[in-house]
Amino acid sequence: MVPSVSILEMRGALLLLLLAVSGAFASENVLQLTAENFDEAVREHAFLVVEFFAPFCGYCTALAPEWEQAATTLRADATATAYGIRLAAVDATVHASLAEKFAVRGYPTIKIFEGHSLVDPSTYDGPRQAAGIAEFLLKRAAPASSEVVREEEAASLLEAGGIVVVYSAEPEAWWLDLAKSRRDIVSWRHTTDGAVMRAFGVEAGAITMLKNFEEATTVYKGATGPSSVGEIAAFVDYHRSQVGLLIKKGDREALKIVFEPDKRPNLFLFTNGKDNGLEAFAAAAQGVRGKFVSARFHDSDFGDAFQHFGLAQYIGEATLPKVLIEDRKNEKKYLLEGDVDEASVERFISDFQDGKLEPMAK
Repeated sequence: MVPSVSILEMRGALLLLLLAVSGAFASENVLQLTAENFDEAVREHAFLVVEFFAPFCGYCTALAPEWEQAATTLRADATATAYGIRLAAVDATVHASLAEKFAVRGYPTIKIFEGHSLVDPSTYDGPRQAAGIAEFLLKRAAPASSEVVREEEAASLLEAGGIVVVYSAEPEAWWLDLAKSRRDIVSWRHTTDGAVMRAFGVEAGAITMLKNFEEATTVYKGATGPSSVGEIAAFVDYHRSQVGLLIKKGDREALKIVFEPDKRPNLFLFTNGKDNGLEAFAAAAQGVRGKFVSARFHDSDFGDAFQHFGLAQYIGEATLPKVLIEDRKNEKKYLLEGDVDEASVERFISDFQDGKLEPMAK
């Protein structure tokens, strides 16, 4: 005999299914935000992380249980509570005004609202599994510059590679604010311990960039303090990315450099495995280092990049290299016509800066 099911039970089961598929399963751990309560949530939580989703999005459906588990983990964590971390979700198809306000262009898009501010939220680009989400956000919500007190920690940082900016002095408010403004692009540390300074290879009172390309140790030579923040930021921007960085398919860390929140123009060399044109490109790019991001792609490795920028027709062609500028702020692209040499690339960059170029057709 088949058990009877009431109409109400069937409706209830269907509602739960629809909620689960939409990625918005009701939960006391994930805040469900709307256009009406969004501002209040930002005012209430110091570190609000909001997923903008769409019911038809398969990636959103896959993320939903991970988001829920991460929210549950973080709500039970004392450190997360102290940092004010809270996870939330918005159905962007229902509350389209919020999606438009915060420049949501795809789903899921995750934004981080810090310091109770609605202005210029950062975009989350971390793991999509529960444990990774929780770990990433705990690190992200921590102070932007961490104190290093043990030689072993300094050695581990150096061994891990990446870019570390070290201030060998007591951190003041200007340093912490500077670190916060660029925390997503380099790692920031400070120390007053002599043994740690020796392990890093830095001098007391100095600001030093440590990296695993070009000059391994670069020391800032200017003044320090609140009035010098702009100069220090320019120093960091100039040295933090390699000229003509090779971006390989699947290299998320390298891709993050060309999609940074500050939206500097991208200067790209599209070439082959022999790096045709690289010497001329790098020489020209050196003149705008710090103002532009410069990188290169190989057609044999990252054909998808050629496709994305509308240059698929040049894959495997003898006409390579090609040079392209991506104006991220205005969402336009410009292609250098003709030969690639140092003079032509310099002129191309200058014409872009002077507004003389015509953008590529979309």
